[in-house]
Amino acid sequence: MAKVKAWKLGAAGAPSYPNDFEIVKKAVLQVTDIKTNKNKYYAVELHSTTKASDYKFRVFTHYGRTDDLETNPNAGQKESRYFTNAGEAEANYQKIYKQKTSKSKGYKEVNLASSKIGSQKARGTSSGDIDDKTLEKLNQKGKKGKKAAKPKVKKSTLPVAIQSLVSYLYAEATNALTTQANAKITADGIETPLGILTLGQIEKGEEYLEKAFKTFNSKKRNRVSELERLSGEFYSAIPHRIGRSRKAAQEAILDTLAEFEQKIELVQLMKDMLSVNGDEGVLFDSEVDGKYKALGCELGALDSKVKEYKEIADLVLKSQIKHKRIKVHNVYKVKRPGDWEAFDDKVTNQRLLFHGSRIQNWVGILSRGILLPKIVVSMGVHRTDAGWLGNGIYFGDAACTSSFYTSAGKKSTRFMAVARVGLGKMKEYKKITYGLSSPPKGYDSCHGVRSKKGVSSQFADDEYVVYRAEQQRIEYLVEFKI
Repeated sequence: MAKVKAWKLGAAGAPSYPNDFEIVKKAVLQVTDIKTNKNKYYAVELHSTTKASDYKFRVFTHYGRTDDLETNPNAGQKESRYFTNAGEAEANYQKIYKQKTSKSKGYKEVNLASSKIGSQKARGTSSGDIDDKTLEKLNQKGKKGKKAAKPKVKKSTLPVAIQSLVSYLYAEATNALTTQANAKITADGIETPLGILTLGQIEKGEEYLEKAFKTFNSKKRNRVSELERLSGEFYSAIPHRIGRSRKAAQEAILDTLAEFEQKIELVQLMKDMLSVNGDEGVLFDSEVDGKYKALGCELGALDSKVKEYKEIADLVLKSQIKHKRIKVHNVYKVKRPGDWEAFDDKVTNQRLLFHGSRIQNWVGILSRGILLPKIVVSMGVHRTDAGWLGNGIYFGDAACTSSFYTSAGKKSTRFMAVARVGLGKMKEYKKITYGLSSPPKGYDSCHGVRSKKGVSSQFADDEYVVYRAEQQRIEYLVEFKI
């Protein structure tokens, strides 16, 4: 095929093309190559028109550096290639697509619920392979037609303490997401410079992250170069702020456990935020009652003067063995109906234990519960982290230990859960034992025994692990400072 002239937008002498055209096919591509410091996008579209024109077909492209779109949505170069023959136009589209997605170029197609790049007609429409959940949401949005004027926000019916808690947790989750990834929250979901990410696209990024994590834990000879490549694949799927310098690109390589933990939590956060956002767009809506409802969880603030508050506060304070710095600020009752219904009361040796997590994770934890660190099919959630006693849910009996896994929010407070855990018959371990997916036969849970005077153990703290979600339920949420 002879080389086809690419006319830049607005170039003198460029053929005219009707504004009334059909987009026959389109794709949004992205590449982040850390080795060459590339962070680029490329949109390609095939247009067709029935209006009077010298050319009935056009291949439209829009490309540039992804970072530039953050400050200027119209950044980048726009070009058009014109054809009188449908076959030639199709062949040119396929040639460009194959060239960009070849191994040498490395672009990957991005699945978007709503695109922000390409021709004006393509913007605001979906692109790529749209998963069923996103497709259902798009169809529901289409049925509603023109968006009605937003009603005035009604006065909240929630207690002031719960309003404050819900607003705080959502704000921290939103801030963590928009700070770490090149994204922001809109009425339609998680928006990147390229457009609104689909759930499927986030899961695609998660797959690259899992491959990178396996490589990180391997002893491959090409481990360093593979981590560089797979880090780029992850950023290609889920755009991040990387920076233009080679130093910034090198620093973006995922090569420490802390970095993997951060990205695993980020992906989980994205999925949690899409889940609570639902069809009503509660992340963008300032109405706190909508956010509370989206959690699907009953929350109640305990008065500091009541017996129940004092019991839980005392449980926290008296459990400290390594330091006495925790100061309890608030205690909230928690009831996730699904967890309470599923809880296995037949398992004996029930104890109230602690579970700490970073502040941005609590919207997700309250909305879907504490997850096992392995594939949970019923919830569509993938997790790849595992602890010293394998793939289980970890708890501690010392609040000071659980506080280590927390982070402070804007108010300088942190959160940990107090959960009822059915431990049953415990298998005690004094040596770290990776790879467990269940307790040994005849046992219901595992206990990593803390090293102390007279007890030689590899565990610095007591760790209690269950391998079935039905053996635990959150009953309280404690807000505290250190």
